[in-house]
Amino acid sequence: MSPLFSWRAAALAVSTLTACSSTSGTPTSDTTFPEKALQIMACDKLELEVRTAPAQPPTAGLDGVEVVLTDPQTKAPVDGAQIALVPWMPLMGHGADVTPLVQPMGKGHYVLTNVDLYMPGEWQLRFQISADKVVCSAAPTYNVP
Repeated sequence: MSPLFSWRAAALAVSTLTACSSTSGTPTSDTTFPEKALQIMACDKLELEVRTAPAQPPTAGLDGVEVVLTDPQTKAPVDGAQIALVPWMPLMGHGADVTPLVQPMGKGHYVLTNVDLYMPGEWQLRFQISADKVVCSAAPTYNVP
């Protein structure tokens, strides 16, 4: 392979990746989330509220997600949880290449940043949550414009 061909192939690969990526900005832990939850769902012995920013429902690009965990019976906040999130596009059979970051904020609030929903379509936010000897999974699904 000639050096010129290799350079052009590399340039094409970079331009293709750049075109598919988002530059909408990275929500941070100080992102303001709406007061009203986008979705409230049961997750075994936990109640899970989901909010997204900068918009609800989330839009294509980098989004922030706030999760509020409470005990469904007492409504007490659940702190000390371990949360993992995999953004997943079920119709395409793939997720994102970027791992969301989780920051506990106290009083049952957790902020996830770097949630890369990099193209429009149906996305699941596949949560795996471990708290107070409870392990649960939740996968709210959103149509991302």
